Amino acid sequence: YFGSLKDKPFKAIATLGDPMMAAFSGLILGAAEARKVLMAGGTQMAAILAIVKALKPEILKNLAIGTTRWIVEDKASDLKGLINQIAKIPILAANLNFGRSRYKGLRAYEYGVVKEGVGAGGASIASILKLKGKLTWEILEANIEKNYRQILKEAH
Repeated sequence: YFGSLKDKPFKAIATLGDPMMAAFSGLILGAAEARKVLMAGGTQMAAILAIVKALKPEILKNLAIGTTRWIVEDKASDLKGLINQIAKIPILAANLNFGRSRYKGLRAYEYGVVKEGVGAGGASIASILKLKGKLTWEILEANIEKNYRQILKEAH
């Protein structure tokens, strides 16, 4: 999963990676020693997972990935396959659906035109878990619509 840099994750980041990988890996390494951690993101989480495994494999048992169904269903990438090459950890997918949205920009997610890249799946899953089911997908999607409407209003 790092090839010749398997035992040198920071060299791999410096050569091929994104600076956020070192920072995010550090957060995961610190937090997952003492508690369960939901890593919010998509395919970049495979690289983070590989870094964590190289540096502290014993904390893998405390990790899960939270993403969206759009990322899991994406034919251009194989998140499950990538993750399974590194470690057997749970992948949770938020079942957000904007197919009925009144906004073209949100409906674009359903056609694969837009890929979220802001941790929306992990944030959605964490919110629902934290509120013990009091927050439903319907409430979440309604609030996303409301916020989207506000952004559009302020943009004009």
